[in-house]
Amino acid sequence: MFSNFIQPFKVDLLLVIFSLCFMLSGCVTPTLTQENDLCHQPANAVNKSAVNNSAVKNSTKVEAKPCHYYDSSTPYVRRRWQDDSTVLVNKMESDPTSNSLENEGPGLQTDLKAQFNVLNLSSGDRLNIEILNGEEFSSEVEVNADGFIYLPFIPAIKARGLKIESLKVSIRQLLIDEQLMLAGAIRISITPLKWAPIEVSVSGAVFEPGTHFINHKSDTEITDDNGGHTGDQASGRSIASALRSSGGISPDADIKAITVTRGEQTITLDLSGVIYGSSTPHLTLMAGDHIHVPQLNQFNDELARPSQITAPGIRVFISNLTQPASSNSQSAVDTEATRFPYGTRLLSGAIGANCIGGAQSTNASRHVILITKNPLTKQIDVVERSLDNLMVHSWKPNMNPILLPGDGIACYDSGITNIREIAKTFTEILLPATLLGLL
Repeated sequence: MFSNFIQPFKVDLLLVIFSLCFMLSGCVTPTLTQENDLCHQPANAVNKSAVNNSAVKNSTKVEAKPCHYYDSSTPYVRRRWQDDSTVLVNKMESDPTSNSLENEGPGLQTDLKAQFNVLNLSSGDRLNIEILNGEEFSSEVEVNADGFIYLPFIPAIKARGLKIESLKVSIRQLLIDEQLMLAGAIRISITPLKWAPIEVSVSGAVFEPGTHFINHKSDTEITDDNGGHTGDQASGRSIASALRSSGGISPDADIKAITVTRGEQTITLDLSGVIYGSSTPHLTLMAGDHIHVPQLNQFNDELARPSQITAPGIRVFISNLTQPASSNSQSAVDTEATRFPYGTRLLSGAIGANCIGGAQSTNASRHVILITKNPLTKQIDVVERSLDNLMVHSWKPNMNPILLPGDGIACYDSGITNIREIAKTFTEILLPATLLGLL
């Protein structure tokens, strides 16, 4: 009697099972995603968008409606939404650098550049001070943490913040005041031995803005450089070193208008030659300098490559739990597989994640999900791609986006593999039910 009662539900239950199998087999887009967050675009717009990609890249046009989830057929272009763009433009217009070089004449530009390349002393700088006919006052000194230097037999001298010529004047005057030497007989030579590590601050279109320590040498470099010579190139005090210590510039940077502020003076530099191969200005930084990289409303793919002012490589988080693998180690995803040269695109990342390959008719047609932080909006975007579609459109930047530091890649199984796993799950449910006489 119970069997007759349950019989009408058999067909309905089987239909539900098979419907779920087909419904879930190709579904990657989260079912709980809000409709407002989904980015919709017809499939035929992919070709149109790819053809006009150069126009998109060179345009500052922004979308009015933000969205954060791009399905497999929707092109993905990192951009700034209209509200954010308005704020950025207003901020740039309301904060002009009135004392920057771009607003001054050529003569003043040259003079200010020369001033910026004459360094003030900072704590840790090492100097060789020699006084003619005053060997008892001569010594190799290092600017102390309190900003003073200490020469034999004379009081401490304030050195931090002074130029070398100004320090000579201070030493000369102190020798006269202490009645140790006659004014006409004083000859002072100061030569730098080592420029100390310094703290600078970096803001704007960089991956890790903030205060950074540059020109720091390892113990090996210090030992190798101990040759008894005078002078120090201070290569670690360059703008390039400061930008690299900040994680490198992001692809929305305006590298033609990078500013360096020292005290109340600001200088504007064009570093586009680092990327395009032309000459670039040289500037040695000092402690307390502030570097600002302006942001644009567009993402420039040409800036996403290893260079002196960008990251040499990136680290990407990868999850590959596809069948038959049940862990990243079984999928050959180790530490080395998650490191890529800067500028690597999603397809290469999917290959590194061991997502591509396998039996073409069963488990090769997988999906990949890219979780990325848009540097223009500072918000997380999720990009879904069918691997078959990704390979077909691999040459289109808006279908095969560039990977950024800290991005995440997740692989999903093919539809047939999903059906097999769902069928296996229902088999494990149906078999006990059959044994109990429910079906």
